[in-house]
Amino acid sequence: MSETSLQNANSASQKRYRGVSLDERIAERRRRLIEGGIALYGSAGFRATSVKTICLSTGLTERYFYESFANGEELLCATCTAVMHDLRVKALDSMARKDDTPSEKFMAAAQSYFSEIRANPAAARLTLFEMEGVSAFVDAHYAKELAATTDLLVNVLFSGITPKGHPKFQTVVLAQGIVGALYQIAKEWVRTDFALPPDVMARHMQAIAIGVVASYSGSIPE
Repeated sequence: MSETSLQNANSASQKRYRGVSLDERIAERRRRLIEGGIALYGSAGFRATSVKTICLSTGLTERYFYESFANGEELLCATCTAVMHDLRVKALDSMARKDDTPSEKFMAAAQSYFSEIRANPAAARLTLFEMEGVSAFVDAHYAKELAATTDLLVNVLFSGITPKGHPKFQTVVLAQGIVGALYQIAKEWVRTDFALPPDVMARHMQAIAIGVVASYSGSIPE
């Protein structure tokens, strides 16, 4: 066999192992690291969790960790994206089942959010506490995720509404205020070990959202 043929054979062997491609194996290892990061960063905390600890929990070597992430901060950001994307998808799914007013659609999204974070306290701690104050890099990533949630609320609450309130109101700023209220209320809820039911928490957030939309539209929405 020529040297070129041998190299090609070795390359093909490296690309597939037991019918699984190299890219698929890398993606699977990345998924395991993200799941491990969510569990550990959301329980022990980011600062108390080393790369070595993540690797031990997932049964992967540090070589495989650095195959996907430059450091723990990159993994932290990836875990945040995974959790917040999942929360938004489930909120959108809940709203899609509501052929109703923006207020009730918001209620469905809020109830989905509170139900999900109560069911997964690690995800709650990760997104509400662990992303703050780590570094400028993590702050910037967190801001992007919060912006995506803000955009979702702008579409849910303000689409089709004619502004008759203050002429300088901006929907993005109003939605940022709602997101801020949501996260602060959620933080206090986590600290009480989820003392109130999710639907009660959602009703509180719905009341806040209705008040904001009423100021924007100049009337109480139905």
